[in-house]
Amino acid sequence: MAIIISSSMSDSGKSLLTAVLVKHLRGIPFKAQNMSLNSFPTKDGGEIAFIQAFQAIGGGLAPQRFMNPVLLKPSGKGIEVIVWGESQGNLSAEEYYSKIGIIWEKINSVISKEMVIESAGGIGEPNFIERDISGFKIMQRGVPSVLVLDIERGGAFASAYGIYNMLPSSVRDKLKGFIINKFRGDEKLLDQAISWLENRTSMKYLGVIPYDERLRIMAEDSMNVSDLGDGELEVGVISYPYMSNFNEFHVFANSNARLRFITKPSQLSKADLVILPGTRNTKISLTWLIERGFLDVLKRKTVLGICGGFQIMGNKLLDPFGLEAGEPSSYEGLGLLPINVKFRSEKVVSISRARSDFGSIDGYEIRRGDIDYIRHKPLLQIEYRNGAKVEIEDGAWNENFIGLSIHGSLYSEGGKAILKQLGIKIGSSSLEDDIKKSVNLAYDIIKDKVDLERIEQIYIENDRNET
Repeated sequence: MAIIISSSMSDSGKSLLTAVLVKHLRGIPFKAQNMSLNSFPTKDGGEIAFIQAFQAIGGGLAPQRFMNPVLLKPSGKGIEVIVWGESQGNLSAEEYYSKIGIIWEKINSVISKEMVIESAGGIGEPNFIERDISGFKIMQRGVPSVLVLDIERGGAFASAYGIYNMLPSSVRDKLKGFIINKFRGDEKLLDQAISWLENRTSMKYLGVIPYDERLRIMAEDSMNVSDLGDGELEVGVISYPYMSNFNEFHVFANSNARLRFITKPSQLSKADLVILPGTRNTKISLTWLIERGFLDVLKRKTVLGICGGFQIMGNKLLDPFGLEAGEPSSYEGLGLLPINVKFRSEKVVSISRARSDFGSIDGYEIRRGDIDYIRHKPLLQIEYRNGAKVEIEDGAWNENFIGLSIHGSLYSEGGKAILKQLGIKIGSSSLEDDIKKSVNLAYDIIKDKVDLERIEQIYIENDRNET
């Protein structure tokens, strides 16, 4: 039928192992509910979590809406709830969970035999278990699960034993095995603990994944960002609250620059380029920048803003529906670019292509802000959204300040040409190629450390039981 990759905690390696198993089993990635500010468009204009798109692309598949039926995006004013790729607006937790029964019925109907399912956070939490549509409810269907345990943070075996005993007896036998992740040292030191856990549960040891910097896949949220590249030029990405869609900066991993995520103006003293990334809440991110004294530093630097970061660089932001501020309002931007921004109720979610004097600019848009130019020429013209012909002005370049709305555009011909004007040379060919290389490398490292054949047997045996 399917297999669930679960854990006792977040950031334990579930996403990594899911990506590897999607490739190995030729399966379909699936996460019923994900909370993340990193998202990605499907070809038909749906919005899903970036990590499910990553897992799909790494396995040679096109990202699709059903791979992530529910995406939750914290906004500072409630949570934006995206169901089957469509935004339902900002809801409170109570409002969302009042709808969980209806949402689960549809999710339950799409779970298939080819799925590698990633659960959310820690499985079996007593305050959440009955609402856990990404793990526990799927186990109740009879789908087997494998635990990924992060030994670096300690308590791996205790947490595994705790999960086993916290789960109702009716599903405990669905916990088929466990994998130790991020281990440093002699694996023989684990033997006693492995035997102890196997003797007290129905789970079998399935291998150990070593701590290896090369296994750092593109981050799912801002807690997991890491510096990239080791070139001579320095790029500083300002990690403000609600930073979103920052995996596009993986492009700098193969460049003549080194990229650092920073939170203090003093950290920009040596930066050759400063990037204002996307944000789920421009007002909160903008206020944070000003209160921490970034504006004076930014005025003296070369600054590139993307999507929300581009909007922040303008003169005024108009929010007539209260989508960012929580109530209808307008507020002053950084004043670095001669534009105004108006947020509309409809959300643009698209795979986009634009033309510019620098060449074709390809990527994706996830935004509500429209750009209004103040006696200034746009940097580019968006020509296609999800394959449909459009004519949308976008982007601006004014002295040392540059902005555009298209995520992932630094991988494209025009994006690389813009960076080249700033002295930065990009070696990567595309975001998709970087994803595939990352998954292939992870597979090559893990295949000799984890019993993939036994995992495949669990997957196949359960399929036979269901049929």
